[in-house]
Order: sequence, then C-alpha cells, then structure tokens
Amino acid sequence: MQMQLTLDFTPRPSNLKAIIKNTTWMNVSDVARGVGFMMPVEVSVTLSDALEALQSEDADSYDQRLYDALWLAHHYLSLDQLQSFTFTFDFLREDLLSGKFTEASLRLRVEAQKQAVLLGLMQDF
Repeated sequence: MQMQLTLDFTPRPSNLKAIIKNTTWMNVSDVARGVGFMMPVEVSVTLSDALEALQSEDADSYDQRLYDALWLAHHYLSLDQLQSFTFTFDFLREDLLSGKFTEASLRLRVEAQKQAVLLGLMQDF
C-alpha cells in the first residue's frame, strides 16, 4: 500500500518555551558533598578552565584540584561563619615529560547564597 505524503506549511505558534542555559556556572554538588557542603555548589566555568589539566599532566589532576579548592572553600566558610570569603588557592602543575613542577596561584571567592554556594575567580562575581 502506497501513501502520498503532504507537507503542511501553515504557520502555528510555537508551544516550546525558550530554554536558556546558564553557561557561566557548572554544578559540582556531587563532589562538594564529599567535603561537607549540604547545599548545591556551583563553580564558575573560568575557574574550571583554570584548574583543567594540561596535555603534559595526568588526567586526574583536574579532579584533585577541584576537590582541594572545594575543601578549602568549605573550610574557610566553616571557620569564619561568613557569607562570602576570598582566598588564594595555590597548586603545582607537573610536566610529566620534563619532570618539573610549576606553581600556579589563583585568587578565589566563595559566596554562600540562599539556594547555593558559588565558587569562582574574583572576576566571576
């Protein structure tokens, strides 16, 4: 049995809602629960990029740096009981090819809001 296809080009209003994704912050709540955060935690994309492992580094370097930054953020928030805090996060980058280490230093801000905790570089706020 053959069927003739017909195309209907009649304009109709769209029922789809515009979805706007926030691309400046990424949810890391699963990792953050491991260091003690009880509410959702988001990290800025620029901070995530700064923590990213270089080609000459071990692939797990990013995960460890993210964990360390979240641990420090939780520590400082718990210690001082403030809504926001700035701190310096220092870490080493290892070049597996040459065996040398270089030090990296980032100035971070953590801000506890009503619904989430934000962690990012100073210029992200």
